[in-house]
Amino acid sequence: MGDDIAVARGDRLIDARRARSPHMTTEESATTEEPAPPSEGPPSEGPPSEGPPSARTSERGDLDPDGPQPAAQPSSPDPGAAPRRPATSLLAWGTVALVLVIVIVLVVIKITGGPVVPTPTSAPAPTPAPPAVVKAVTSIPASVYDAVGVKSTDAALTPPTLLRGQPDLTSAGKPEIVFVGDEFSPYCAAERWALVAALSRFGTFGTTLDAMQSGSAEVFPGTPTFTFVDTHYRSRYLSALLVEHYGNKKNSAGTAYSVLEPLTAEVKALLTRYGRTTPGSAAPVVPFVDVANRAIVAGGEFSPAVLQQLGANDIAAGLTDPHAPATQAIVAAANYLSATICEADGEQPSRVCTSTGVRAARRALGLPG
Repeated sequence: MGDDIAVARGDRLIDARRARSPHMTTEESATTEEPAPPSEGPPSEGPPSEGPPSARTSERGDLDPDGPQPAAQPSSPDPGAAPRRPATSLLAWGTVALVLVIVIVLVVIKITGGPVVPTPTSAPAPTPAPPAVVKAVTSIPASVYDAVGVKSTDAALTPPTLLRGQPDLTSAGKPEIVFVGDEFSPYCAAERWALVAALSRFGTFGTTLDAMQSGSAEVFPGTPTFTFVDTHYRSRYLSALLVEHYGNKKNSAGTAYSVLEPLTAEVKALLTRYGRTTPGSAAPVVPFVDVANRAIVAGGEFSPAVLQQLGANDIAAGLTDPHAPATQAIVAAANYLSATICEADGEQPSRVCTSTGVRAARRALGLPG
């Protein structure tokens, strides 16, 4: 009787489990498990599962009405499946591939002579100088030249250095003026005003003068001036070689100014022989002006400080006023250059070479007459 009661109770328990889990097999229903003891310590602090508990699914994809189940134990590998490649093997092959890439890059660099360097960017297209500015600097009144002479009250002047016993520098049978400058240099910017004024007394630039400014990262930034790139100067008395070596914009790497016009061997020889350098540097000082090997300007005739706070239009408008500081510096420097040009070309034209301003410069330089 007791065994019958126990069997009946067991049958009712199996029936109850089958009613609660219709997917249970007979073998599963015959197995009873002891409840797991509660785990010790605080609850897990891992990341929360995605979605609400009621939406979690069993390993077969069915919604589990009893909530989350214990994590499934790792299954034994399938003997018929292909063996998986160890992670260390994949890492080794990746390292070999990386080494091969590095070797190939080094070989390419060796063959081509070095790494690929961005091509220096050229300065943007120059802007034609305003006609009023060009007219003002190329046609300064003779009365202003004579009134200024070599006087400059606000800006100290450094006159050209005379050369003695040097071979004549000529081109096409005429005395040659050689200018070497850098567009970024404010000292070149200042000297161009005087050089344009002086050369305009012996010839013409036509409409080929373009306006620009010195480099924004240099001392006296943004000094207004001209550029001689693509300039065409004509004169019956002399020739002019006007070279802008470096531009006023840095290359794409931002490490140096871009080269605009390379120096010829003849120009390099002049710089080496007559130019000067600064202590600790082999680069020649610019601006450099060679007046037919009769006189040299190295470093500029006056400081660009006198042009600060002035635009090109402001400077041009003051060139009729012999008392304006910028005008005095530009005109006095132009008179010095004019005196050396007259010495080289046989005192032509006489209206320039015999003018009061040029004679004052000749005396200051120690030239006869």
